[in-house]
Amino acid sequence: MNKDFETRWCKFCIDNTKQEIVFIPEMATYKRRRKFVCTVCKKSSWMQGKRPSAESVY
Repeated sequence: MNKDFETRWCKFCIDNTKQEIVFIPEMATYKRRRKFVCTVCKKSSWMQGKRPSAESVY
C-alpha cells in the first residue's frame, strides 16, 4: 500500500505539517477537493489540491 504525503497547512495545529492524502477524486483537477489527515493531530479536512505549475509560461 503506497501512502502519499504533502506538506500542508493544518488549521488545528496552526502550522505546516505533513499530511496523508486519504481520498483523491477520480477526475483529479486542482479545484476538486481532496481529503487529508494530519500526521500530528490526526484530524481530517477537505482541501483543494495545490495548483500545478504551468510549463507554458517558461
